[in-house]
Amino acid sequence: NTNSRAMAMVGERDADSQHLLSERRASLDESDVENESQSGDDILLTFKINNGFLYRCITTSAFGSLLLGFDLGIISGALIPLEKDLNLTNLQVEFVTSSIIFASIIGSLVAGVVADTFGRKVGLLMAAAIFFAGSIGMAASPNFDVLIIWRIVTGIAVGMGLVICPIFCAELAPRRERGRLTSFNEMFINVGIPIAYLVGLLLRGVPHDWRWMLAAGAFPAMFLFIMTCLMPESPNYLLKHGKNAEARAIVEQLVDKTEDQHVKDAVVRQTLVEMKRDMNSNENMATWTEMFTSKENRSPLFIGLGFSILTQLPGIDSIIFYSVYTLSAYGVSEDLALKVTLAMGLLKLGFTILTAAFVDSGNVGRRLPVIVGGFGGVIAMGIMAVSAMYPHSATTEALLIFGILLFVSAFGLGYGPMCWLILAEIFQGPYRSKGMSLGSVVNRLGSFLIASTYLSLVSALGFSGTFTLYMLIGIVSVSFAYAYVPDLTGKTMGV
Repeated sequence: NTNSRAMAMVGERDADSQHLLSERRASLDESDVENESQSGDDILLTFKINNGFLYRCITTSAFGSLLLGFDLGIISGALIPLEKDLNLTNLQVEFVTSSIIFASIIGSLVAGVVADTFGRKVGLLMAAAIFFAGSIGMAASPNFDVLIIWRIVTGIAVGMGLVICPIFCAELAPRRERGRLTSFNEMFINVGIPIAYLVGLLLRGVPHDWRWMLAAGAFPAMFLFIMTCLMPESPNYLLKHGKNAEARAIVEQLVDKTEDQHVKDAVVRQTLVEMKRDMNSNENMATWTEMFTSKENRSPLFIGLGFSILTQLPGIDSIIFYSVYTLSAYGVSEDLALKVTLAMGLLKLGFTILTAAFVDSGNVGRRLPVIVGGFGGVIAMGIMAVSAMYPHSATTEALLIFGILLFVSAFGLGYGPMCWLILAEIFQGPYRSKGMSLGSVVNRLGSFLIASTYLSLVSALGFSGTFTLYMLIGIVSVSFAYAYVPDLTGKTMGV
């Protein structure tokens, strides 16, 4: 009995030692933050990344943004048959279009709280489940009132996805890949748009075509839910909640298995130190009062919110939502209008991929695509305004279509991917989740304002006058970006 007790005590001591060693290895002391050398920064720029694990996680997360892109594209093709089937007025059409955007504001506000309280993974699961229910509900709607209810439900899911996806991407991505991978958010919005346009083209003309179009949104929602179940939680969230060992295990998976063990240990240690420095601890997360009163957050808040709304006010959603209506009303055949929308989606996606490929380059960075894209949008709106001044002809039709395609290309190059990347980077750790929520809110407010007033503006000002107004707002937008938006390429997050 004495020997048994002695062996048990030895075993307990060994277990305690292993436990303490594990905890010591996983824990992050504040002195680590002060003692990290420049060599640690160099390692983070050169280590071999486990691309399979990283891209699987980032792609799954970005599917939350695809939900918005799908709805943007599918409602454009569904509007005309939906309007006829439910006998809607212009005002009701505007409300059907814009209600999902207004509801996404609610989802954006909820998202920050959900992401901080329950985690980024749970937030994405909730967004997928809500979008699935909303898609089925919209498709089965018997009248305008019920349709609006389900549009609002779907919008909440969209808002949650818009906030949580870039947060997860920015927190998981290694610093040197952060810009390119966070832009996956906008890229997948643009993947969803042409997919939806293609679905609309394939379903156009079948019985109850608009219902099948809206129901199709259930499929990407199911995919997002299943894939999210298989991906890990954000290591930043785990650190904030004291789960250091779990956070370390996830960061270790970011390093390629062929990497030297000493390098791997250094990368993991330095990455966790930066995360700890960025997020610190859960009790240091900013309150809503501190978001607006803290001096250190004053500049990020001004730049983040200002840029967020000014990316929308030049009129991108008037093109995305109402392209078929605009072209058909001007005199373009509906068949050609639908083909133009598909070309729009592919161009927007293509230029977003182009930006993502170069955004982490020191020669390109964040500011250059923003300025070039914003200026290109101003030129495009000017072309559209001039073409709409004259009666429909082959020449003016070609100019109008060219202007539309140029505008969406310029947006895909600059404002689209850069808005979410800049929001994800500009706020310091304690302010990031709430800052992303606020940025998404004002971005969606700008979108709602455009989508809910476009038909009314066209009735009052005509197409040319409306496009001229958007062009003037675009000048203000690109001027703001030139004056205030910083470039955080290759730098730690927060200004």
